[in-house]
Amino acid sequence: MRSSIRAAVTVAASAALVPLLAAPALACPDPHKIAAKGPTKVYDDKYEKTETKVAVAREKDKTVVKLRVSGFPKEAAGKTFGTHVHAKKCGPKPEDAGPHYENPDAKPGTPLREKEIWLDVKIGEDGKGRSRAVVPWKVAKGSAGSVIVHAEPTDPKTGDAGARLTCTDVPF
Repeated sequence: MRSSIRAAVTVAASAALVPLLAAPALACPDPHKIAAKGPTKVYDDKYEKTETKVAVAREKDKTVVKLRVSGFPKEAAGKTFGTHVHAKKCGPKPEDAGPHYENPDAKPGTPLREKEIWLDVKIGEDGKGRSRAVVPWKVAKGSAGSVIVHAEPTDPKTGDAGARLTCTDVPF
């Protein structure tokens, strides 16, 4: 191969490698941040047009979970829906997601509100809502599996929030 052709091939190959070398952040997302869209499962047909977006950030000594919902029916406007992190992934049946995730390091007698992640969300006139929860502990990788929107606001004493309406898989 002539030297001028070899030089041109080397320059072209080097130029093709630069974007690959410059993009490791895209190829390797932050392992401390998680994003999920859903819902994965809808258990009440009135909510089949809803959409969920969940963002999770594991920081030094806390976990931040953000929820955005949209597409709720008009009759949901002004209503608050209990929303919680659950122990397992969504399944065909509402109960497949298991119970609310609880901090395994919580001391006996810790109130539910302090050992679970609650994201109760109030729906606006536009069918949208958002909420955020910050807990002073990290959710261990793989120890929780979903976020469920329930039919009622969360009862602060029992943690109950009624029927499970939608479920979004979140790879905690």
